[in-house]
Amino acid sequence: MLMTSILRSVAIFRSLSSIKQCLWFSSKATVKMESDQSKSFTACTSHFIHVDGIPTKVIKVDGQSTGIGNGGVRGCIERYTSNVIFLIIPGNPGIPDFYELFMETIFKASNCQVPVWAIAHAGHIAPPKVLKITNKERMYEAYSLDYQIEHKAAFISEHIPADKKLILIGHSIGCHIILGLMKAIPSLPIIKALQLFPTIERMWGTPNSTLVAPLTIYCRWIAFPVTYLANYLSDYVKWRFVSWLVRDRKVPKCNIQAALNLFNPYVANAAIYLAACEMKEVIDLDVDNVKKHLSKLLFYYGTSDGWCPLDFYYDAKALFPEGDIRLCKRCIDHAFTLESSELMADLVWNWMKDDIMAVQ
Repeated sequence: MLMTSILRSVAIFRSLSSIKQCLWFSSKATVKMESDQSKSFTACTSHFIHVDGIPTKVIKVDGQSTGIGNGGVRGCIERYTSNVIFLIIPGNPGIPDFYELFMETIFKASNCQVPVWAIAHAGHIAPPKVLKITNKERMYEAYSLDYQIEHKAAFISEHIPADKKLILIGHSIGCHIILGLMKAIPSLPIIKALQLFPTIERMWGTPNSTLVAPLTIYCRWIAFPVTYLANYLSDYVKWRFVSWLVRDRKVPKCNIQAALNLFNPYVANAAIYLAACEMKEVIDLDVDNVKKHLSKLLFYYGTSDGWCPLDFYYDAKALFPEGDIRLCKRCIDHAFTLESSELMADLVWNWMKDDIMAVQ
């Protein structure tokens, strides 16, 4: 009798435990589903496409992406009702993953109405092995600064419908690339071209170039064997190492994930080669080109930027008194994606919202 009672008690306890466990899993699943649904609004989706025959990563936030098929990016843009697209041209390294939080914040600020896109620089992200370079002329090339301009022009030509208007957001050397685009294709449907912390002149003479210029130009060969060996480390060790490097800063996870791409020796080599091109080629400001497109340009300079010092801001104000040239009052770093993505995104939206409303 006692044994029967014990067995019944155990059976009841197990039943209650099972019910509790089911409820717990159901609760967790519901929370996860709700969380996933809220994230699906603004989650970045990434795709590799061919641009001028080069496998290229594109990240976008548009609230409705389900993937890109053989039709490339064009199919997804054409389904979107907005006739305006934010397109980010990154700095160096040209890894769009650094900008994920920045992109999501702009999209949220637009009430999830205006898609935000970012394109990688050619060669700055290793594509899946199934994707091959189809442009044989570019097969073994280290992509120059001039080619990065051609690459972005090809992307716009091949993958963005002619009826869409663009707000270009350039960061660092991305600003130089945008100016090159505007010079090469004056007819681009640009509402505004934002120049965030622009490296568009005298790069060799900047404070940061004192160390970087000699390393990128004369010691580039060192990086390949170092990164080749480091690439054999496990992903966990790489992640921990990058996390340790930024341990005293509130860096979003997307930035740490983006930095892992630099363990690939070919990606590291491409970024360093581009930096060497910048040092040697970004010398004199193309004053005539800036004047020609001044009404579509907005420049944003930092107060303590080692790549574009404060003097450059005052020189630009003197050269272009009618230009929209602004000085940061928020102490945002040149590499704003590390800690100020949301603040920078809010600024960008506030600058652009009236222009967007005017063309919708």
